[in-house]
Amino acid sequence: MEKNELQNGDILLCTGTDLIARLIRWGTGSDYSHVAVVASAKLGLIIEAVPKGGVRAIHIDNYKTSYVIFRVLDPSKVNIIGVVGYLLQMLARAYDFKSVIKLGWKMFLRKIRLIKLLGLKVSGQKQSANGLQKQEDYFCSELCYKAFYFGGGLDIVPNVEDGETTSPADIANSPLIKRVHSIDRLVKF
Repeated sequence: MEKNELQNGDILLCTGTDLIARLIRWGTGSDYSHVAVVASAKLGLIIEAVPKGGVRAIHIDNYKTSYVIFRVLDPSKVNIIGVVGYLLQMLARAYDFKSVIKLGWKMFLRKIRLIKLLGLKVSGQKQSANGLQKQEDYFCSELCYKAFYFGGGLDIVPNVEDGETTSPADIANSPLIKRVHSIDRLVKF
């Protein structure tokens, strides 16, 4: 797939090979450990949240990981211009280490099945769509979720109770997106 076949709002679900990526994949039972969103298909620009640098824009040719391209099934249900606008407004925000730890704890408890056994509730309900959020840090799947939810008006993970702790696996399992294509790269993420 060439970059001219990408579309604005495409979701890139990535398979990393480093320790953190392997832990994310183990914890979620998924092939995916990272997510990014295409902000400009024409320019080959994607936006993501990463530990080193926070929310950043990067050219697709400089993306050094294998990824699968997903796309919203019904484009009439989402405002892609709003999604991209949200992503652009979040550039240079810090990485959300606190929520990553919260997500990791939630995944760990799920993995050992303590949540159901003890009847625990790890996190709150999804926030209502109240416009763009201010002064927030982001991790990758949280940024994707919020861009579609607040910017695009689409709850991309309707089966997930708490959007604040959305994982790449949750996005991959969304009934609202479809797999379009995959790109294999042999470089460590």
